[in-house]
Order: sequence, then C-alpha cells, then structure tokens
Amino acid sequence: MKSEVFNGQRFWSYFKYDFVQMWRNNMKASVGIGLSGLIAYIVVVAFSLIFGAGWNGPGVVARFVVFMLASAALELYQTRTYGYLTDRRKGSAWLMNPASSFEKWLSMIIMTIIVIPVAFLSVYLLTDLVVASLDPTTGSSMLHSIGGGFREITEELAKVNAEYSTTWSPWAFVPAALMGCACNFMYFLLCGICFKRYKILYGLVITFLISFLFSILLSQFGMQYINMEIEEFADAEQYIRSVFNISMWVSFIMTIGIAAGIFYRIKTIKH
Repeated sequence: MKSEVFNGQRFWSYFKYDFVQMWRNNMKASVGIGLSGLIAYIVVVAFSLIFGAGWNGPGVVARFVVFMLASAALELYQTRTYGYLTDRRKGSAWLMNPASSFEKWLSMIIMTIIVIPVAFLSVYLLTDLVVASLDPTTGSSMLHSIGGGFREITEELAKVNAEYSTTWSPWAFVPAALMGCACNFMYFLLCGICFKRYKILYGLVITFLISFLFSILLSQFGMQYINMEIEEFADAEQYIRSVFNISMWVSFIMTIGIAAGIFYRIKTIKH
C-alpha cells in the first residue's frame, strides 16, 4: 500500500513533471539572468569603443557588482516561479496533480534552493570564465579571484589562530551564507504563493518592517555592551563567537519557519 505522505516512485514522477514545467516557464529567465554578466561586458566594451577609450572590458570588481545585482533579481524572481498557484485556473490544475502535499512541497523546495540557483551560478560563472580567458582587459575570472581571496583569508586566520590560540575557520561562514541564500529564496517563494497581486512589493515591504524591528531589538541588545571594557583578546573573541552563533540560530529558525509556512500554504490553498 502506497503511503499518502511520501512515496519514492510517485515523488520522482512528480519531480520530473515539475522540472519540465519549471524549465518551460522559468528556467529560461534564470539562464537569462545568468547571462547578465555577458550583457554587462558587451555594454561596457561598446561604451568604451564609442567614447574612444579602446577595447576595455569590466574588471572583476564591476563584474562582481553585476553578479550581486543579478543574484538579487533572481531572488525577487522567485515570486513568479510558483506564483501561478494563486490563479484560480492554474492553481486548481496544480492541486489536481497526483502527489501528496509533502511531495509537492519537497519538489518546490528543491527547485527553489538547488535547481534554479545552480543553473544561474553555472551559467554566470562559466560565462565569466570564458570572457576572462578570451579578453585579458577584464583581469582574472571571478572563480580565480574568489579562490585567491579564500586562500588569503585562510592564511590570515591561520596566523591569528596561531598567535591567539583561537579556532576560527573560513569554512565556518559557508553554512551561514548558504542558509542566508536559502532563506531569501524561500521567503520570496512564500510571498509568491501567498499574495495574488504586487507580490514583490508586499515582500519588500514586509522585509523592510522586519529589518526595522530587528534593528531596534539589536540596538537595545547592543546597548548592554557599549560600556563594556574588553581587556583581553579572548573576551572579544568570545563575544564575537556568541554573536555569530546567535545569528546562525536566528537564520536557522527563520529558514525552518519559512519552509513550514510554505508547506502550510500548500496544505490550505483554496480557490
């Protein structure tokens, strides 16, 4: 007897269907956003030639700025990937798919925090690597620069650890960064399936209000340490580590809460 909550064969069939639909409706936009680096390169070179500066491509810093803007655009785009669920006709058809709410939720999460970001990163970084390899005016590729920066941070932290007997590692920040990205992507996904109109606008307004509230709470929390005298490096390290751990837990709780909100919305959506 097949489980009503999760069945491997049924989930795989639905996941393949969901992937095809995602590719048809949204993956091209994700790839297009991934090509924003190439578009920026063409624009910069064109302006450079027009104004007589010769052939000059954008440096790695400029390309990294474009990458951050493209990443933000991709996050906002998550309001569209499953935003059709609020439409009466398309949403009702989606509800009729032969899969459990958990299987639909799991497929949705995998698409949002794995498939779409990986497709975007692959296109953007590969394009950047090709451009940097063919055009020496752009400098090093982003992959090479990120790798070099990571090595420098590792070496500096190793010196600090040896001098002050600390245990900091750059790898400790990787889970925090990934969790933050997953939280942002799922947040705008939740906005997309909750609001019928002005999905991005409402999502940004809520983000502003939450950020404002957190800033007030953090400022009140930080007032306790303004007059604190830190006489030893170990005390400062302990304080920084405590703040980092608290931030990690807050991010984890928010991520789990948003994931639960998405599942609740799937379970209760009606047209």
